[in-house]
Amino acid sequence: MTIPAKDNTIVLETKHLDVHVPGRTLIKDLNWQVKKGERWCLIGRNGAGKSTLLRIIAGVQANLSVGAINYLGQALTNYKSEELAKVRAYAEQFPVGGVGLRAIDIVLAAQWPWHLDASSGHEQAQAALRACDVAHLEHAQWQTLSGGERQRVSLAACFAQNTQAILLDEPSSHLDIGHQVALLNTLVQQSNTCEQAIIASMHDIGLIQRGFTHALLLMDDGSYLAGSLPEVINPINLEKSLGHPISTAQTAAGQTIYVPA
Repeated sequence: MTIPAKDNTIVLETKHLDVHVPGRTLIKDLNWQVKKGERWCLIGRNGAGKSTLLRIIAGVQANLSVGAINYLGQALTNYKSEELAKVRAYAEQFPVGGVGLRAIDIVLAAQWPWHLDASSGHEQAQAALRACDVAHLEHAQWQTLSGGERQRVSLAACFAQNTQAILLDEPSSHLDIGHQVALLNTLVQQSNTCEQAIIASMHDIGLIQRGFTHALLLMDDGSYLAGSLPEVINPINLEKSLGHPISTAQTAAGQTIYVPA
């Protein structure tokens, strides 16, 4: 049997990217490539630049510095909004929806660049809601949803966009443990079956090994480590990034997890 070659298409690339906020530099000289099917977690302490980096590479926040950001070999700045919306989806940490909108409306709105007919668009939106375990909330109004339910509807909106990259800011926040695990399982399935690149900021280091293939560790001095999990994830590097001692533990299934010491 012939095993198909791995698709090494570079979905996202940054070159010599500095990430600034007024008064300080968060990340220095970021040279980073994200390929099809890779799942990257962004790790760092509060204020290290995780959310800022996601907003900048998503194109929703202007960068205050030098450097290049490319999607599929084309500069981010060259994309029109409709074109960019077909390449990357972005879910912010605290999703916002309009008063009176239903969950299905939020997901349908995310499909705008594809100009789908009503029937197929609705089917895809319902499938995305099912994947995020909120199909039963299809007609619930946004303002009645809990924080975790809003998070899952926002994720469903990302999945419904059918983009090559999905950018998620703290996607496991507000979720109970069951939905955290279900979310990571869904991300793995999405990247494996659709070859989508996933980039997600995470605070729960115990979930790293469960859902990700690569990590970008942000340090307090603006430096970083980037690579596959075996290359960069260990207690020493995590302690440097998070500013707290880290230990390892073994689950009953033999999986190594990282926990605060």
